Amino acid sequence: MICQKCSGLMVKESRPDFSQDVAVLRCINCGLVIDPLIAQNLAALSRAKQLTLNAA
Repeated sequence: MICQKCSGLMVKESRPDFSQDVAVLRCINCGLVIDPLIAQNLAALSRAKQLTLNAA
């Protein structure tokens, strides 16, 4: 996966501070972390933007 911020490499890693069961994605260049909640919110924002563009 490619980082949305810097186009660097995203790697899966286990982060016990988030959850024992959930893996997060972390960029090895800039350190951006995407956990499942962040991914869900980004997807919802993207859908809302698309609906707004289609309505115009």
